[in-house]
Amino acid sequence: MQNSAELRTSFLTNIVGMIINNTSFILLWMFFVQSVGVIGGWTTADIIGLNGYTALCYGIILSVGGGIQKLPTYTTTGAFDRFMLSPKNLLLRVATAYFRVSAIGDIFFGVVCLTIYAVLIHASNIQILLMILLIAISTTVFLAALIGINSVCFFFTDADSVSRGLFELFFTPSLFHGGAFQGIMRFIFTFAIPSLLIGALPVEIIRNISVEKLLLVSVLAAFWFIVAIKFFNWSIRKYESSNFMTFGN
Repeated sequence: MQNSAELRTSFLTNIVGMIINNTSFILLWMFFVQSVGVIGGWTTADIIGLNGYTALCYGIILSVGGGIQKLPTYTTTGAFDRFMLSPKNLLLRVATAYFRVSAIGDIFFGVVCLTIYAVLIHASNIQILLMILLIAISTTVFLAALIGINSVCFFFTDADSVSRGLFELFFTPSLFHGGAFQGIMRFIFTFAIPSLLIGALPVEIIRNISVEKLLLVSVLAAFWFIVAIKFFNWSIRKYESSNFMTFGN
């Protein structure tokens, strides 16, 4: 982070640019709601809360654990060798090897959106506590998804394209509010692909104070995190050194 901050103009431009980019999503959904009306009970306030959760999860993980998304690059270039030689925890070493500057903008944007959301819904003390708890749960789900998605790089030659495609498959539905998915699609993006766990379901839990959904999200978060860790540990056995002698940064 200190290295990135040395180029102050670039540092601030990345942060502000990401905030503007995220704001555009809210504006698009606001115009959509005004045009077609409320869908599935989702109001403009709920959409602000949704964007707050997705941006905050994205920002937290890609700032402190951005190296996970660089895993395909590390494996294809042979740079993964240097992590395997480290005595530290392998996954932790990989995760903390890269810092994404723009992720700070996501964190700031997410905090602002959730604050606005709490004001708009006149959140009670219980809802505020739920909001904080669900930040931790949503971030865990996002981390698990990122680990699992990028661990497939050990099985493919074109690892970067495959991982990028899988990430879009996971993350894109999370930007759509819960009213957009009903029936079988809602089931798929809750249990098979946990996209709704990082934004849509947390907002619904806060709005309706649903203990059942809170337990469901908590159990699924723990499940996906355990599966992701086990999958990563199993996947690294497939790694073969590229022997490029890339032991630098």
